[in-house]
Amino acid sequence: MSRLPMRHGLPSQAAGIIQEMITTGELRNFIPGERTLAEKLQIGRDTLRASLQILEQKKVISEPQHGRRRSILNQSPSPTRTSSKRVGFLSPKKLLQLPPQLLAEFDTLRELLQKQFYELELVSPGIFHLQHPFAKLESLIKDHEADVWILYQCNRKIQEWFYQKKIPILVRGFSHDSVDLPCIDDDWRSAAFHAGHHLKRMGHHRIGLLMPDTELAGLRATEAGLQEAAIKNPKSLSIHKMTEKGDSKSVTRALEIALGLDQPPTALIATRSRHLLTLISWLAAHKLSIPRDLSVITLTFEPWFDHLYPSVSHYRSNPIMIARSVTRKVLQLAEGKSSTAQKKLLSPEFLDGDSVKKLTRS
Repeated sequence: MSRLPMRHGLPSQAAGIIQEMITTGELRNFIPGERTLAEKLQIGRDTLRASLQILEQKKVISEPQHGRRRSILNQSPSPTRTSSKRVGFLSPKKLLQLPPQLLAEFDTLRELLQKQFYELELVSPGIFHLQHPFAKLESLIKDHEADVWILYQCNRKIQEWFYQKKIPILVRGFSHDSVDLPCIDDDWRSAAFHAGHHLKRMGHHRIGLLMPDTELAGLRATEAGLQEAAIKNPKSLSIHKMTEKGDSKSVTRALEIALGLDQPPTALIATRSRHLLTLISWLAAHKLSIPRDLSVITLTFEPWFDHLYPSVSHYRSNPIMIARSVTRKVLQLAEGKSSTAQKKLLSPEFLDGDSVKKLTRS
């Protein structure tokens, strides 16, 4: 397991989540046992202990005493029930189309918001392909009244429209440079930078980057992170950008072009988990395999990765911690509180598999 260059360490991220659980009344009087709390947050015991030390130093919780649980210090009263508020979750995908990791995040988010008397509604209108979605957006916010909107995988036009309307907004992803909207996402730039350096250490100098042909800001950050790794190694690392249009045919076409070059990539970074399915099938059809003929890293995770052979090197985010961060920001926006931290990037964990071959030369 390899560490990412992190903007915010996992212990400090976890400490912030635990403090929010105390503030909202989810934790009262005492801190649960380490095993219970670590499982709840889906983090390791070492990370949890480091986060609890941070809270001890901030006088949020008491120091541990033998045989006794840590006490919560100076806790505010539990929130009292008021009229229910609504949060809209604007997504190009319907609920059952969400990838498993995001579905877990959405379910956790809904549960956390319900505890604060907020209703969460996923809205998936057919507007994301439109050149001018503005009239549809006007109707949408009238039909689905919400105190706060969460924008997931929304392009620049949609983000700019909400920004100009001055509606309380949180971007679940990267916000575009043209708008000053708060956003929460994985740190894709750091992940891509880390992946590039990892492949270089394994002897790879020609790397393919497979990504959807969209203008999502998170993909631009991913590309920038890998290009940054190449700039730091200009004589030993070259990047071949490969784009696809959301279907297997365009993915196979991108593979045919890239691997048909005189000097094809020896390694591939896939920005979407679904790329892996097409990649494995296409390689098998051409009597090629991972990692013998092509090394692979994916920037996202799906539960079915655990059943792949060979195991795939990938980056795994924590949906529980993301959902708690989103909840905290939504409550701030609903209460009209501004935050100096407009952009919050959480560090995914890198899990090294057997899908990267070590080369002596390429």
